[in-house]
Amino acid sequence: HNSHQLEGAEVRINFTVRSCNKFCKQISSSITMHIKQITISNFRSFRQQPEIHPFSAGMNVVVGRNGSGKSNLFDAVQFVLLSPKFWSLRQEERQALLHEGSGSAAVNAFVEVVFDNSDGRMSLENSDEVVLRRTVGHKKDEFFLQRKRASRQEIMSLLEGAGFSKSNPYFIVQQGKVNALCVMSDKERLNLLKEVAGTTVYDEKKAESLKKMEDNRSSVAKIEESMQYMEERLDELKEEKEELTRYRSLDRQRRAAEYTLYDKELRRARESLDEIEHSRADGIEERGYLYELARDVDDRIRTVEGNLKTKTGELRRGNIYLDGMKEDKTNAVTLATKLDLQCQELEEAIQLGEKVMQSHRRELKNLNEEIAKAKKELVEDVQPRFDNIKSSLSNVTAEKQETRKKMEELYAKQGRSKQYTTKEERNTYLLSQIDDLEKAKVEKEHDLSKRQNSLANLRRSLESDSIAAQSKASDYSTKFKAMEELEQTLQMKHKLRNEAAEERKNYWRKLEDVRESTSAARERKFHALGDLRKVMPRATSMGLDNLTHIVAQEGIEIGSQYFGLLLQNFELTDDKFRMAVEIAAQNSLFHVIVDNDVTAARLMSRLEKDQLGRVTFLPLNRLLVEEVNYPNSPDIAPILTKCLKYRPEVEVAMKHVFGKKLLARNAEVASTWSARSHMDAITLEGDLCSRKGAMTGGYVDASKSRLLANKELTDAEEELSQLENDLRVTRQKSEASDRSVSALMSEIQRLEAKKANIDMVLSRAEEEQEVHKRRFEKNKENISKIETDIIPPIEVEIRSLDGQINRIRQEMETELSETLTVSERSLLQNLKETHSKLEKKVEAQTQTLEEISVERQRLQSLLDDNLLKRKSELEKEGADNEDEDTSSSRRRSKGTDDSTRLPASNLAQSQRIETLEMRRRECNEANTAVKEIELKLAKAKKDDEALRSELVASKNELDKLRTKDTEMKKKLEEAQENEDVLMNKRSMCVSKRELYMRKIQELGSLPPVSELNTFTSLSISNLTKRLQSINKELKKYSHVNKKAYDQFVNFSEHRESLIKRKVDLDKGATKVQELIDNLDQKKDEAINRTFRGVSAHFKDVFKELVPNGAGELIMKSDLDGEIHNIEETESTSSEQIQKSHNQRVNLYRGIGVKVRFSAVGENYLMSQLSGGQKALVALGLIFAIQRCDPAPFYLFDELDQALDSTYRAAVAGLIQRQASSDDNPTQFICSTFRPELVAAADRWYGISHQNKVSSVHLMTKKDSLHFIANLMNEEEAVGEVTSLATSARTSRHSTETRKRKSIKEGKVALEETAVY
Repeated sequence: HNSHQLEGAEVRINFTVRSCNKFCKQISSSITMHIKQITISNFRSFRQQPEIHPFSAGMNVVVGRNGSGKSNLFDAVQFVLLSPKFWSLRQEERQALLHEGSGSAAVNAFVEVVFDNSDGRMSLENSDEVVLRRTVGHKKDEFFLQRKRASRQEIMSLLEGAGFSKSNPYFIVQQGKVNALCVMSDKERLNLLKEVAGTTVYDEKKAESLKKMEDNRSSVAKIEESMQYMEERLDELKEEKEELTRYRSLDRQRRAAEYTLYDKELRRARESLDEIEHSRADGIEERGYLYELARDVDDRIRTVEGNLKTKTGELRRGNIYLDGMKEDKTNAVTLATKLDLQCQELEEAIQLGEKVMQSHRRELKNLNEEIAKAKKELVEDVQPRFDNIKSSLSNVTAEKQETRKKMEELYAKQGRSKQYTTKEERNTYLLSQIDDLEKAKVEKEHDLSKRQNSLANLRRSLESDSIAAQSKASDYSTKFKAMEELEQTLQMKHKLRNEAAEERKNYWRKLEDVRESTSAARERKFHALGDLRKVMPRATSMGLDNLTHIVAQEGIEIGSQYFGLLLQNFELTDDKFRMAVEIAAQNSLFHVIVDNDVTAARLMSRLEKDQLGRVTFLPLNRLLVEEVNYPNSPDIAPILTKCLKYRPEVEVAMKHVFGKKLLARNAEVASTWSARSHMDAITLEGDLCSRKGAMTGGYVDASKSRLLANKELTDAEEELSQLENDLRVTRQKSEASDRSVSALMSEIQRLEAKKANIDMVLSRAEEEQEVHKRRFEKNKENISKIETDIIPPIEVEIRSLDGQINRIRQEMETELSETLTVSERSLLQNLKETHSKLEKKVEAQTQTLEEISVERQRLQSLLDDNLLKRKSELEKEGADNEDEDTSSSRRRSKGTDDSTRLPASNLAQSQRIETLEMRRRECNEANTAVKEIELKLAKAKKDDEALRSELVASKNELDKLRTKDTEMKKKLEEAQENEDVLMNKRSMCVSKRELYMRKIQELGSLPPVSELNTFTSLSISNLTKRLQSINKELKKYSHVNKKAYDQFVNFSEHRESLIKRKVDLDKGATKVQELIDNLDQKKDEAINRTFRGVSAHFKDVFKELVPNGAGELIMKSDLDGEIHNIEETESTSSEQIQKSHNQRVNLYRGIGVKVRFSAVGENYLMSQLSGGQKALVALGLIFAIQRCDPAPFYLFDELDQALDSTYRAAVAGLIQRQASSDDNPTQFICSTFRPELVAAADRWYGISHQNKVSSVHLMTKKDSLHFIANLMNEEEAVGEVTSLATSARTSRHSTETRKRKSIKEGKVALEETAVY
């Protein structure tokens, strides 16, 4: 293990040492990685600093007053880069990092740094930018890479891969670091070199390995001490082995004698046990026979008692039934009598109605003849003559008017020659006349169109009325049919109501029977529950009674949380296993299965709180069941699989109770296998052989069987449940029957109301039909009037107007003349004659039309006001005498034609006949019902007498059975006493058998057969004496070490293992020592290489800082014995060290520094330099270390604080050259109070501090130089005040003088820089 650790240390050392050259070669080619942006939140003096303006890849300068937060900015970068001071933070250290300014307290803080990774220096694929964030809070310290959570080790590996070495933290130089290097001793500088070379890890691992080697040396010493003790102990054990040999010989004889003795006793016990088993089997058979007889008697007693209760209930229900039948008979006789009286009344009404109907028929016949005669005369004679004369009169009148207009036109034409002088004047007038005529024509045409539209509307209305009349007639017919169907439905409903009432009575009787049976079943359940409670503890019984209510109250789901008793969760595969299963489970049958211990605790708390009893729960999640390997034998079988069927949900509980229970063929098999398999074995007869050796059994009273009691209770509950279900069903049927009767009554009432409503609707429909008929006739008259009286005159006028217009237009084409033409005069004369004739003809036709109109009106009035009205009265006559049953007869008359319609009285008479037939049928049915009730009543009386005789016989049988039951119980008690005696003897034999079997097993391995044969022929008494003598001899060797053989072998094996282990330890120590020596040599080489690299870079850097000077590092060792003052005396040069590079590092005691600041002159040691020169040398050493192990960027915090202006300019120039180098460009972020670094920078930032909050701002070069100048002026002013106050002290005065001189030099340099 140590060698592996040292090999790992060697690898790390080699990597660190080689990194000086390796990274210089790889990174010097092109270093482009740099800090791009920084975001700070709640870190120290920074509150919510947004992203700082991107930094330059070259030189960046940060300026600000003391206490503004410049150091906090550099600490923020170190915080992200896991510098040693921020590597592991305690809670108080994390709290110190949080911002404590004004406002609410900060809960957490974070710093995020964005790196430009365009050169791929950080090994992240496809990432030109790398974002590192570290978040710290009171209880957290988290890292994020590319804004995703990462571990500390991932961040550290990424940084080390990018060139950030933990062994060289000089890429960040904070305040005080330069001063610390100035005051370092040579030894401290040597330790710094070792740290840069990476030997710290090696030293830690080497110390750990040396400690392990020391532990190994201690282990070797203990092994040698143990081996010495074992050698002494082995000599003692050789002597004890001889005594043990003699002792073992006697011990074999003792075990042979004991085995023979125990074997004989075991055989004797087994023979006795077989005899007892035979006797016991005979007793069991006898008891079984007696038990069956007793059980049969008990069952018969219960059967007879049940029959007595049943017959008693039947007798009581029979009496109730008899009373009901008597009442039904009375009601049936009353109904039959009532119906008979109604039939007589209807017969009398029919005889009277027949006489009235004959009178109405004669009068109606005469009326129909007169109506037909009047209608014939009106339709065939008067109405055609009226229409012809009216049409002729209209034509003559139109012809007369046309003749008159022509005459007027001719007169007007004759007079125009006097009115107008020219044709144009006349035509103008005639045009105006044509316009007037056109207007008149338009008005007439409009009037004609209006009349035609009115006619069309009337025709459409007539058509729609006709369709509506047909629809209403159809609707009337439908409603009339519905009325007839409703009457039939009412008759059917009345019949159904009577049948439902009879069915309800039957259900009432059946409900009473089921109630009696349910009461008896409930009593049987109560007795079964009592029997079950007798076979369980009282507290358990009380707890189980209350548990059901508690489960319901607690809302525990049955079947998933609560499973009930154990015996309720399985079924026997065969009833013959009942005794064995019951003996196997005992009172566990009453344990309650629940899903988990939470449910059990809830139920137990309720039981305990209210003191409701005691119950044992089996929570399935807490039962630990072992896997049982059952023996494979045809004589036994597991009870769990052989005898039981159960649900998978309770398998754990079943295995818990029955898992280690076996079913055996007989008691001997049970005894054998219980001892072999360490399980309880039970026979079918109930004999139990416990795994602990005890045996119980004998007669088992089946009347006290738990499973049987539970089965009887289950059967009783099922029977009760079935009867309660029947009771519920019967009650539901009875209630349904009640509802059916009520529904039928409601339905009858509804139908009667509906019948009345339809009757009212039909009456209203009749009235509407009459109104519609009158409106139809009125529309027909209006259509006829418009067609014959209105439209023809309008059409004649329109034709006349057309003729006038045409004649005027013809006139306009003729010349104006003072007189008419010959033809016109002749036409005028003819028109006069024609007009005179037409006037006479109009007068004659008008008089004829008036005469025919009077005759037409007389006939119409006769029909409407006399004959038809009387016919309607006759048809309605008798309606006042109609009852409710004859209302439909009136409607039936409306559903026929007028020619075939019958008077209402006739229909009422037919309805009375139908009602009479219906009442006769009902009367016959009532008489039939009376006969049926009388038959049922006779049968019920006969059944009552038979029940009474059966009750007497059952009571006598019950007395005999009770006497026989007492005798059987006495015999069973005697048989049980005999069984107890046999069981006691059997128990003693079993105990002996188990005792000797156990003693034989305790003997262990048996002696050889030859020694056993020596004692086989001896009797039990002789064997006992021989055993006593052997035991006496063995007492002499009581002190013998019985483990001498084993101890001798164990000590020998242990000694060999210790020898082997010591050899391995010695080999391992040698290898580790060789490895340490090899690594020491490599460590020395690494330190020498690092020193040479740093020394060479120091020379170059110092030459750049002081061009005329020179500097070198000196390694001091113990070989320089005459040198004691390391700080003041010269020592071995670096060239000498290079020549003797194999010199051991443990001889080195320090690194000195020699410098000179001019081309010629002596060299100075560090102790001989001024403060500014020491700071310059320290900076040279820092730059040398950085060049040996270069980083992608550097952070300097006021590194030029102790330098004068000349050296500050040299340092600024060095930084500027390295930042802008073509081969190895590097980013620098520096803070300063001097102008030299500001003048050489590429980008400038200022830090302000207000209200305890720091902020970073981007500045220009001019603003930065101005800010530095103000600071230097303030310092100069403070220096002058101080010098005046302390002018009495010369030493202080000289110091202030030098300080002012330095300030003036800085101002001069600032002015020069500004000019530049």
